[in-house]
Amino acid sequence: MGSRIGKIAVIQKEYSNAGLQTMQGSLSQKGLTRIPGTGVFKFPYKEIDGKYRTGLDPEAAYIKRIMDPLEKELETERVKDLRDRLQKELGDMDLGPRSPFWNYGLAVSADDTSHIQPVKLIDGDNYFDLSIPHQEIAFAWLRVHPTIASSHQAYERGEYPADTQYYVADEEIESQVLYKKKQLINTAIVKFQSMTIEKKRKVARLLGLPVTEDTKEEIVYNQIDNLLKKTEFDKGKYAGMNPVEVFNRFADMKDNLLHIKDLVKQAVAHSIYRVKPSGKVYEGEFEIANDEDELVKYLIDDDHQDELLVLEGKLKTKKLASV
Repeated sequence: MGSRIGKIAVIQKEYSNAGLQTMQGSLSQKGLTRIPGTGVFKFPYKEIDGKYRTGLDPEAAYIKRIMDPLEKELETERVKDLRDRLQKELGDMDLGPRSPFWNYGLAVSADDTSHIQPVKLIDGDNYFDLSIPHQEIAFAWLRVHPTIASSHQAYERGEYPADTQYYVADEEIESQVLYKKKQLINTAIVKFQSMTIEKKRKVARLLGLPVTEDTKEEIVYNQIDNLLKKTEFDKGKYAGMNPVEVFNRFADMKDNLLHIKDLVKQAVAHSIYRVKPSGKVYEGEFEIANDEDELVKYLIDDDHQDELLVLEGKLKTKKLASV
């Protein structure tokens, strides 16, 4: 089996005809981003709290800022496993984020392996032999360096400044994330298929989809299927959240709780209740709960089943009146 290879690639920029008159434009025309033989030196990034961003710290600030729960989990596991393995291979070497190992200024020579060495990134592809511990360490901290895009897609999405010059070309990591996400989506779809049509409609409504008691099953299915394949909710109560995660929250909910949550959702939609910008729930002029969750807790209580029956009656009347 061949050696595992890490790659940091250059981001090719496109220039207009006017731009071709500049040095960068002329280099771009020849498929280059800089003068041959020159490069950019990279040094481990030091966070504001004094910790180095090593790519080996599962408690790193950049990991805590990852919004997607799955990506955060995978990155934490990857970093921890890599740190433990390298620590074992290198013996007593301290690879913690505050270790003197990361202070390149302490290196006494270019061959000093007790401290990190700066890395010169050249034009084109920069390869790292990950079977060599110190090259794997270099790739680890370069992979999470703030001036290097985590992927070409991340750069294209505008997650990095326009003048970013390099990106991490790690197909294995991107494939792992994509594989896990597809697994979760497919598992959610199978779970959805096994539901009764009544439960499908309830879950769909709680996800903010335009579904009524008369919506046909195939329409509900298509709406849920389209939603689960999105990266995040683009609007509404769950804006920015992962659709699969929110779906599972409702899909795994006990039937009585799901029923009451759906009942409250429909009562708001049919103007039996009003939810003010503060989140408070009103019936007519009277405040009845601080938010929808508090109202659900009230209605699910055994002592308040009469109120629950009254609400079901009001909702049924409203629906008949709107037919």
